[in-house]
Amino acid sequence: MEWNEEKAQQIVKKYKSRFNFRLSFKIIRVIVSLLLLYWIYLFVLTVSYDYSKIGPRTEFYQKLAIDWTYPEFTSDIAISHHQEITPFWTQKIEFPLERRIGKNNYVVSHLNLSKPIMNERSQLEIERSYPYKSGEYGFNFYLPFHPENGRPLVGNKSPGVFETLEMVHEGSVADFAFSTNDYYSPEEILQLLADYDVDVIWMPIYMGEYQEFTEWGWSGGGNSMALAHQWGLSGARTTEDNFRSGSLAHVLNEMSVEESKMAMLDNMARMLEENKSLAERLLVTNHLQERYDYLNNEGFQVYGAVVTGPVKELLKLQEVDGLHSFQLGEAADWNWHDDHY
Repeated sequence: MEWNEEKAQQIVKKYKSRFNFRLSFKIIRVIVSLLLLYWIYLFVLTVSYDYSKIGPRTEFYQKLAIDWTYPEFTSDIAISHHQEITPFWTQKIEFPLERRIGKNNYVVSHLNLSKPIMNERSQLEIERSYPYKSGEYGFNFYLPFHPENGRPLVGNKSPGVFETLEMVHEGSVADFAFSTNDYYSPEEILQLLADYDVDVIWMPIYMGEYQEFTEWGWSGGGNSMALAHQWGLSGARTTEDNFRSGSLAHVLNEMSVEESKMAMLDNMARMLEENKSLAERLLVTNHLQERYDYLNNEGFQVYGAVVTGPVKELLKLQEVDGLHSFQLGEAADWNWHDDHY
């Protein structure tokens, strides 16, 4: 066989094509294998997350944080369908925020929570977009006494609240807030409002701030003082051990108030036992234990309320002795008892 340059190039080209084909095939096979492994990883991760308590627990804790620290908002009892775990082990949870006006709950915003699973102290992002009508800062409540020296305090009168309320059509309902000139038990607040056709949905609680611990500061001027991070009693939110079913009381009344107090203490105790660091991250506090201990030792001392009801009934609250610092929230079309007016 005679050898020449042309034959040499043909042989090189032939084996080069075979090599390129085999190399391409191996690369494709590696890519397919990696994609398959990645899909299996995502499948196992997603299934494991869906069947674990991690997502439902985080959502339940966050909903309690809304109940206790946002007077205007609440959320449904159902577990959100918008839960996922990213390939980098970050939880993403979304659920609507509701506002109770009259007898109905209205979806007014959404909460988006993003939190790494493995590191409780890594960055926690909570995006809250407030409804365009609502004040960004919400309701404020003023302490009746200075916690450090016991000096009586007054509130911060918002001018024109009842004048504005009088201009709202009487066929409307609204939510409304006030502070009190002394500490009351939740039952005493309910008794104080017993003659008025309103629902109580939230009560600010004093939990030992500036006596047992200091956190987040306060606002006010002259002879008024409002805690920067307010906590309150809301309707009882309970859950089963798997966090996937439970119950929710929308209002505080004679039948639900005791249950609501016990549910708050039970939920705080559960948080402290199960995952204190997660709870404190979502509640934005470093003193969950101190707050729990104070409620257990001193009981529930409330100094105001958020109520909702017909405009005519809300106007009557200016007659009640001991109430001050009235604030008007949102109004909605009539949805109260049809036989009342």
